[in-house]
Amino acid sequence: MTESPARSPVFEFDYIADAGLLADCHARYWELKETAPPVFWTNAHGGHWMCNTAASVTQVVRHPEIFSSRFLSIPPNPDQPKMIPESLDPPEHRPYRQMLRPFFESRAIEPLEARVVEWTDQLLGEAEAKGECEFVSTIASRLPVAVFMELFGFPMEKFDEFRHLVTSYFSVRSSPEERSGLAQQILGNLGGLIQQRMAEPQDDMISKIIVSEIDGKKLPFEELMSIGFLMFLAGLDTVTNAMSFGMRHLAHDEKLRQRVIDDPDVIPDMVEELLRRYAFVATPRYIVQDTELEGVQLKSGDCILAPLPLIGWDEKLNEDPATVSVERQFYRHAAFGSGIHTCLGLHLARMELIVFYRAWFSRIGHFKQIEKGDESCRGGSVMALEHLHLAWG
Repeated sequence: MTESPARSPVFEFDYIADAGLLADCHARYWELKETAPPVFWTNAHGGHWMCNTAASVTQVVRHPEIFSSRFLSIPPNPDQPKMIPESLDPPEHRPYRQMLRPFFESRAIEPLEARVVEWTDQLLGEAEAKGECEFVSTIASRLPVAVFMELFGFPMEKFDEFRHLVTSYFSVRSSPEERSGLAQQILGNLGGLIQQRMAEPQDDMISKIIVSEIDGKKLPFEELMSIGFLMFLAGLDTVTNAMSFGMRHLAHDEKLRQRVIDDPDVIPDMVEELLRRYAFVATPRYIVQDTELEGVQLKSGDCILAPLPLIGWDEKLNEDPATVSVERQFYRHAAFGSGIHTCLGLHLARMELIVFYRAWFSRIGHFKQIEKGDESCRGGSVMALEHLHLAWG
C-alpha cells in the first residue's frame, strides 16, 4: 500500500469542536487569520485543507471546476441527502438555479413584507413586557421559521416541530446517526407536502416549483425533495444566525444603538455591516484536480474548508475590518456566499433583518446582554450562537 503524500504546512484546527471556536467563533477565526499560514492542512476529521485568506476563499468559491460542491461536508458523506442546486456543479447547476431564481427576486418576496412585519410585532409584543429574553430561542429562531413555512406552503401548526428539527439537525451534539434520522423526518414532512400539492396545487412556492420545467420537463419527485431539503435547512437557520450575532454586537455597542434610534434609515447599512463583520458560513469543497493555492500544492480527492467571514475581514477590501461602522461607502463581504452558489434567499434574508431591527429599535430601543454562562457558539460549516440573554427597560 502506497502512503499518501505528506501535506504541508500543517496547523491543527478542528472546525467543529475547537475550544476557542465554541467560546467565540469569530474571535477564534480572527486569531487563526493572524497566526496560521494562508492555506494549511489539519488532521482533524480525516484531514483537510483550510483557507485562511480572502484570496484563497475567493479562489475556492469561484472555481467549481476545481473545487466541487458534490460533498457538502467534511469528511465527505456519500450518503447525505442531495441538495439541489447547492450540491451540483456546472453545467448541471445552472438550469436549476435559473428556474428557482424568479421565486426569490425582490419583487417576488415584496408581498411577504407585511406578514413579516406582523410576525415580528407579534414576537416582540410577547417579549417586550417581560423586560428580558433568551433571544435565540424566543425570537431569532422563530421569525425565519414562520416566514419559510408561509412562503413554502407548510401548515403553521407544525411550527414547533419544524423548529425542533432544524435546531437538532444543526446541533454539534447530534451524532451522524441522529442527524441522518432527523434528515429522514424532514424529508418525510417534505414528501407529504409535495404529494398534497401535486394533487391539489395552491398559491405557494412549492406548488409553483412542482409545475416548473427544466429543458421542457417537469422535475421528478426526487429532485423536488432535494430542492425542498436545501430550502428547509437554509431558510430556517441563516437569518437566525445573522440576527443572533448582530444583536450580540449591538448589546455592547451603545453608540451604534443610539445612532439607529436617532436615525432608523441607517438600518439597511447596519444590516450589511453586521453581516460583513459576523458572517458565519465555512463552505466545504471537494478538490477534483491537483491545483496550487497560495503556493501550496493541493491533491485531487482532498477536501478544503473556505470560511466566508475572511472576505469581509480583508484589509484590502474593507479598511479597518475589525471595527463595525455604518459610515463605510461599500460593504464588501461574502456572508451570502460568492460565485455560482451565492444564496438565492439573500433578498428575503435582508428584508427579514431590516424589518426586525426597525421593530426592535422602535419598540424596545436600548438593551444589554446578561451573562448567563451559556453564550457558547456552535462550530461546523454553519456557525451559530447557541444562547443570548438580553435585558432592557
